[in-house]
Amino acid sequence: MMKWIVLSIAIVIGFIFLKLWLLRSQKRESGKQLFDLALNSVFLGFLIWKGSLLLLEPKLIIESPMSLLYFTGGKNGFILGMFGAFIYFFVKARKLRITNFIILQSVIVFGIAVMGGYFLVNHFLSHDKPKVNTAGTKTVEIGLQEGNKAPDFQLKTLNGTDVKLSDLQGKKIILNFWATWCPPCKAEIPHMQDFYESMDKTKVEILAINLTTLEKNPGKVKGFVKDKKVTFPVLLDQDGDIGDQYQAITIPTSYLIDSQGIVRKKIVGPMDKGMMNQLIEKVD
Repeated sequence: MMKWIVLSIAIVIGFIFLKLWLLRSQKRESGKQLFDLALNSVFLGFLIWKGSLLLLEPKLIIESPMSLLYFTGGKNGFILGMFGAFIYFFVKARKLRITNFIILQSVIVFGIAVMGGYFLVNHFLSHDKPKVNTAGTKTVEIGLQEGNKAPDFQLKTLNGTDVKLSDLQGKKIILNFWATWCPPCKAEIPHMQDFYESMDKTKVEILAINLTTLEKNPGKVKGFVKDKKVTFPVLLDQDGDIGDQYQAITIPTSYLIDSQGIVRKKIVGPMDKGMMNQLIEKVD
């Protein structure tokens, strides 16, 4: 989520620089036309990026149509969106009798401003990011901040089997808090299942903790999981203690825990398969 926020800020910076450049280099009317066209092009690129999920992950869209609301086409979709936006900008600009040289200049000014803005904003936001210490985990403080030892717990699965977090040390873990009535949770589950099927179960695990105290009908959780064809462990937080301990206020909320039991990242909101792959690859 943070990288998309950074990208959004960078795009705004790009538009500001483009506007300033157009005011200095173009006549008022042509400058306004180019700026409006740039806005329309970026909006079209965004729609292509969002809609590209239909092309890139049709199976997931069939299983969970709400994925279109919560997810995008990722990096590949972003490239398609950029390409589509450029083609639209070029064709429309030519129809306005704008020269290729001015079109190219506009694209370069906007592109450099966006990239520069992205670098600066990303650098500023990550400058004070705490370093994660995975060595000597016996002395690491227990907590939920990055670099803390994840608080241990034990819960039962839908089948009544006890699962203890500390027993899974040695595996990378995605710890997910969810409920059956939560729309983004419903959209996220097929992505989690697809991700889980592609992973080596000896190295990666998903623990999906159902916030059972928030369910209107806890008895329907098992049927919901069966309908979604979920094969990763689903745990029941029947007292609400673990959800409170892990501060799962907004759901879905997930924690990325490395093989040493250290919290590496907290993610608020739904994740798609690509995001899960990226997160898992970044930890030991």
